[in-house]
Amino acid sequence: MKKITFYDWTVHYPEHVTAVKDDTEKKMVFLEQTVEFKGIIRIDENDELQIKPTWDCVIIINAKNMSVTVRDAEDVVGLP
Repeated sequence: MKKITFYDWTVHYPEHVTAVKDDTEKKMVFLEQTVEFKGIIRIDENDELQIKPTWDCVIIINAKNMSVTVRDAEDVVGLP
């Protein structure tokens, strides 16, 4: 898993995924090597973390550790 800091949060994501952070918009998108959209996280105008996963993506939040983990759905639920 790769790791990147997103404001006060630490985000973990698979090696084959690229994270692109836009500090101006307080957003980060996740893309696969095939440029398939995996999901987006953002800090809204109230400084709250918002998450928009795609159907094949699972996002795990550990609020205690301020950590977010993005995983492929098949890795989490065992789908083919």
